[in-house]
Amino acid sequence: MKRSYRLWSRKGMVLMLAFMLFVLTAAVMPGPSAENAGGSLAEAAEGENAQAAEAITYEAESPGNTLSGKAEIKACQPSTGCSGGQMVGGLWGGSSLTFNGVNVTEAGVYTMTVHYISGDPRPFQLTVNGGGTDTYNPPATADWETLGAYELQLELQAGDNALKFDDGGGYSPDIDRIELRLSEPGGGGPGEPEEGSVYEAESSANLLTGNASISACQTATGCSGGLKVGNLWGGSTLQFREVTVEQAGVYTLSVYYLSGDPRPVSIAVNDGESENYAFPKTADWDTLGVFRVEVLLQEGTNAITFDDDGGWSPDIDKIEVAASGDGGEDPGPVDNIGLIGDAVRSDKFGSIRVTEHEQGAVFATSSYAVTFNTESGLSAIAWDGKTLIKGAYASAQLGDQLLDSRKYDEHLFNLRDVMRIKDNHGKGVRVTVENRSEGLPVMKQIYQLYEDQPYFLMSQELVSETSIRSNDMAPFAVHAKGGVDLGSYGDNRVLITPFDNDMWSRYQSRTINTSLNSDNYISSEMTAVYDNVSRSGLIIGSVTHDVWKTGIYWSGSNDRLNKLKVYGGFTSVTSTHDTIEHGYVEGKTLKSPQIMVGYYDDYRDGLEGYGEANAAVAPPLAFGKGVPSGVPVGWNSWGAYDSSLSYDKVVAVSDFFKANLQQTFNNKGTVYINMDSYWDNLTDQQLRDAVKVIRKNGQKAGIYYGPFVYWGDNMAQPVEGTNGQYTYGDIILRDEAGNPLPKVDGAYAIDPTHPGSKMRVEHIFQRFLDYGFEYIKIDFLSHGSFEGVHYDPNVTTGIQAYNEGMAHINQTLKGRMFISASIAPLFPSQYAHARRISCDIDGSLARTEYQLNNLTYGWWQNGTIYRYTDPDYMTLIKGGSYNAAQSRVNAAAISGTVFMSSDDVSNPEAQDLMKALLTNRDVNEIAVLGEAFRPVEGNTGTAAADVFVLQHKKDYYVAVFNYEQVPASKTIDLTRAFGISASAKAELTDVWTGSKTEAKQTLTVALEAGQSKLFKVKVKK
Repeated sequence: MKRSYRLWSRKGMVLMLAFMLFVLTAAVMPGPSAENAGGSLAEAAEGENAQAAEAITYEAESPGNTLSGKAEIKACQPSTGCSGGQMVGGLWGGSSLTFNGVNVTEAGVYTMTVHYISGDPRPFQLTVNGGGTDTYNPPATADWETLGAYELQLELQAGDNALKFDDGGGYSPDIDRIELRLSEPGGGGPGEPEEGSVYEAESSANLLTGNASISACQTATGCSGGLKVGNLWGGSTLQFREVTVEQAGVYTLSVYYLSGDPRPVSIAVNDGESENYAFPKTADWDTLGVFRVEVLLQEGTNAITFDDDGGWSPDIDKIEVAASGDGGEDPGPVDNIGLIGDAVRSDKFGSIRVTEHEQGAVFATSSYAVTFNTESGLSAIAWDGKTLIKGAYASAQLGDQLLDSRKYDEHLFNLRDVMRIKDNHGKGVRVTVENRSEGLPVMKQIYQLYEDQPYFLMSQELVSETSIRSNDMAPFAVHAKGGVDLGSYGDNRVLITPFDNDMWSRYQSRTINTSLNSDNYISSEMTAVYDNVSRSGLIIGSVTHDVWKTGIYWSGSNDRLNKLKVYGGFTSVTSTHDTIEHGYVEGKTLKSPQIMVGYYDDYRDGLEGYGEANAAVAPPLAFGKGVPSGVPVGWNSWGAYDSSLSYDKVVAVSDFFKANLQQTFNNKGTVYINMDSYWDNLTDQQLRDAVKVIRKNGQKAGIYYGPFVYWGDNMAQPVEGTNGQYTYGDIILRDEAGNPLPKVDGAYAIDPTHPGSKMRVEHIFQRFLDYGFEYIKIDFLSHGSFEGVHYDPNVTTGIQAYNEGMAHINQTLKGRMFISASIAPLFPSQYAHARRISCDIDGSLARTEYQLNNLTYGWWQNGTIYRYTDPDYMTLIKGGSYNAAQSRVNAAAISGTVFMSSDDVSNPEAQDLMKALLTNRDVNEIAVLGEAFRPVEGNTGTAAADVFVLQHKKDYYVAVFNYEQVPASKTIDLTRAFGISASAKAELTDVWTGSKTEAKQTLTVALEAGQSKLFKVKVKK
């Protein structure tokens, strides 16, 4: 992920700073110093309820406030309408405005309205009472003389509060005033309980380990009992061992703590997984704060453990526990779904039998059966006679109205309406249930079953006589206690998949027993619900990616899911990077995404099956004539030269590869020399000449571009290739108010449907083709999927726009290049030969572990939806050690792959590493197989697995990693790793050294700090 601030793809830093200063000077007119404004606090109505009804106003220019850096009081234009005629501006370059003495009579959650001026979209950071800092992105106002209002919620303590607005080192809006209204009394988060059970940290019943110790509080601090537990650092814990409740359920845990600087702590309940929380700093080490989370407690005695995770954590005074809810719900007669009366008629379609009953129907293959109850509108699904899902239904949101299939008056099924189908999934049937109520659109639930597949496809249609619109359609949902039950309970988990690979996103295999804060754990497009011990699991996810972004919301307890909603319409600032809601689909017939639901004995087979199911709908991009179909091998400039790329450096790399590497570091003779960002440091003639040199050296030339981003700020800048017809202000993506979407990764999003955007792509890409480039890395593609108002009136969602933009790129390139998607959504996938499996990898051991987290849960993309998954380049010099550099090569070799070096060939140490680590024929042969290794275990949370395996024909391979800077010993269960019998012997050959060893049942591998090993395995039965 490259961040660059260039109008084209390059601009000097001096020019950029000069431009920013010019914009700032022009936008915020300096005025004479204003006199101090009096009376910052408007009179509040008396009484507790009055504060909720009346707004309390605080002026930015109040003499009681604190201004730092460049912040200053300025006069407003009379037409702007600032209260008091003044504002605080100059919030840039490390400046801040602190509202002191913000006094409220009652602690609680307040709605704060910020009245501001911002001619372009500028964020601000807000810190309350010295706690944690949050970033907010108010939209741009019409100009620098128009007020806007932005609302947010924050938690205030009774009495005085300090609210600090900070520019974060960038540029923030001018502030006129703030207004506060009480919106939720009694604290924020899960809520402050009226009363609860108190447990003192210093109690003799608790267990302290490591450095943890009891110490006295200052009298003024007000610790209950005058004592606290501190020194939670370096591997120390505090365990409350006698937390007793009369009833199992969800409880609010209020932690009273002291922390003069922001410190995290991990909290675990009983034997559950620990959760890491970032406690905001308190005013100092003598001031108490309170932090609230929700926890699930069992009936009777519980243990709650606070762990510093080897770092530093706050001091703890006490905890309070109060009930706040239960652990699940049972809203319908889900256990009676099978009571559907006698069979009325039945028909067989190949090996699929569909039977109509008096109150329902059964659709059955040799693998599974769907039972639909036409009385309740609920369905249950069983695989091999075991019911795994019960209480399934569908829903859709039409404006303020929620349509729920369970609540329709009629649920109609007719055997005569069953249709035979044949598509890339195979032969099967389409079964439709119609839900009807007077005055409502007809809701169709559509099942597609296949003879030879362990999965079915589920979708939904809304049919109306008049036009309707929705941005939330859920064809598959469950809301019942234990509604999804695998029947095995060894180590049950839910896979959380990121929307894209930006911002160093990670996959997470989270415990299924997560019933709190579920909005934080929505999976994008697909999930696996599985038992890591038995490996059995359900795979659920979208297989159509033409209109919707699909989200999977879930909540579970007792090793089962209680809630599941698979819906089109998912957006998230952190996942999809959207700042506005999902676009609406509109018409007389609305169609949801199509969802795959399947069960597998090994969830890993299921994930690969999910990839194949997607490829059946949208096959991976075919190779054009003359484009090599094998794993790309070569070099990329970014890790080596960053922004200092030059013609001479490109030539030096090409010459070095010819002389030293490409005899062994190649794929069937093909080697790519690729110029990344800042290729335009070279003149047009130098680009042409560089391609000639590369070709003369027996190599192929590659190039880079970001088709959907604009790095500049000059909206009057003409768009390249449009002959002055369009400016960047014309083609950037905007919201419904006409404001540009906020920058993401430092760049504005460009509308892929705009003719100026398409002309730009055609202009640039045709140059690349004319110069002779044969490989292109396209970056920051997620910007093209953002929700917004698009030029094409038929495009109403971000994914529709993305499809249009990517299809246009394919048309422009005419199949003449290898296309590698860098930062990009996981889906749609049919427009690139390869996609980066993770974000940028700098070559360090920590980044290698991060990349392998993405392989641990994303290996299945290789060879299914993409030809290859790209582990990013190998910058060996940045590994910090030979072992870490070798681990980088091993990680790349097992990941798909796009096998690219990225070192500075003028560095002698880098030369030595490249010659040593890129010329091993056995390692390179594994890399060019083009197959991704899969993990042995899937229980690593947000971390990477450390053992990966591959079976290729009759051979097995295993890779073992040590991500720590200390030696480690890894023991591998060969039966679990390879599926071989316990009596079989394995002969393992270290592909780096050639040394051989034999093992039976288990293999123990000793690894040095940062080391990894890669073995070829022959099994002797």
